[in-house]
Amino acid sequence: MAVVRDVPAGVREQDEAADRGTLLRGAGVIALGYAVGASVQSAWIYAELVPDWADVQLWRRLAANGVAVVGLVGALAVLGVHRVRGLPTIAARLVIAAATMAWLRTVLQVLLGVHPADGVRSLSAELVTGAVIAVIAGSAGAWAMVAGRRARASARAAEREAMSVELALRALEAEEIRVRRQVAEGLHGTVQQRLLLVDARLAAAQDAASQSVPSVADEIGWARAELAESRERDVRRVSRLLYPERLEMGVAPAVRALLSRLPATIATRLDVGAGLREVDDPSLVGLTIAERLLAVRVVEEAVTNALKNGPPSAVEVRLDVVDHELLVRVENDGAPFEPPAVRDPVSGTSRLDQRLRLAGGRLAVSRREPTGAVVEAALPLGVLPPDGG
Repeated sequence: MAVVRDVPAGVREQDEAADRGTLLRGAGVIALGYAVGASVQSAWIYAELVPDWADVQLWRRLAANGVAVVGLVGALAVLGVHRVRGLPTIAARLVIAAATMAWLRTVLQVLLGVHPADGVRSLSAELVTGAVIAVIAGSAGAWAMVAGRRARASARAAEREAMSVELALRALEAEEIRVRRQVAEGLHGTVQQRLLLVDARLAAAQDAASQSVPSVADEIGWARAELAESRERDVRRVSRLLYPERLEMGVAPAVRALLSRLPATIATRLDVGAGLREVDDPSLVGLTIAERLLAVRVVEEAVTNALKNGPPSAVEVRLDVVDHELLVRVENDGAPFEPPAVRDPVSGTSRLDQRLRLAGGRLAVSRREPTGAVVEAALPLGVLPPDGG
């Protein structure tokens, strides 16, 4: 298992501390359990089956085994098993630590009078038993340590993937806003300028034909009027759809401009909360262009659906920022809202919902009583790119 080189030094130190704690706790607890159980069991068996050893007190066995467990934990720490990544190296150091524990345990048993110094067979059995117990306990601790490493690596991989998705989303949002702004400025500038030049040539042709061919002059006049209406209505409308009017001034001015274009028969109301007023200021580092644009798109979609499904007599918009979320609520008293049995995945509302979800937000459409619909959206701040240019 290779060392992860893209982990900062501080995080790597924390990882090593966590690995050390997992290894030592796991090995120590299991070895201590074996030590206590073996001491009690040995004391009972010897008292029942070997009367000559019945005088060996239990505390002597517990002391020898307990110190041996401390020796195992210390050996694992000194050998730096928690810093090792390769499994063969981990196994080799576990064997060394197990041999240290087995040797220490055997020596202590002799010193504390558990076994005589010349009891080769019993000491050999205790040596092998201690080594086996130490290997089992150390292996369990090492397994827990490696499992923790893999879980940590998986969690970080998921975090990196989520970050890459977020960065891609930000890049796409920034590019979309750049293209929208560029096209809108092109419509305002280049296209309108060319249309004005064409109108000037048509005006000259109309003047020249007015004396000789009045009927042709009238046709040219009609074409000029249509061209002017298209320039003022269609070109400007498409430009506003691409990049809403007054968006640079803030989301509230952009929504206010949008509502002002509704028919005079529809009463409109815009309620801006105190939370939004604090951040919706172009001179401050508040809402980003992408956040403003998405909020205006929610209002546009809600108003468009209200007009399409049955002209309402009133439209109310509420904008606010609460708990670092931009909240948008659009309410109308038009035709009763009937949720579709199956949502169209390519509808404007579905696409808007997808964009909000990608940014960590949400969109909900519900019925308004007694008639009409309510559209509510929430967008976490700070997710979308800070600048669309």
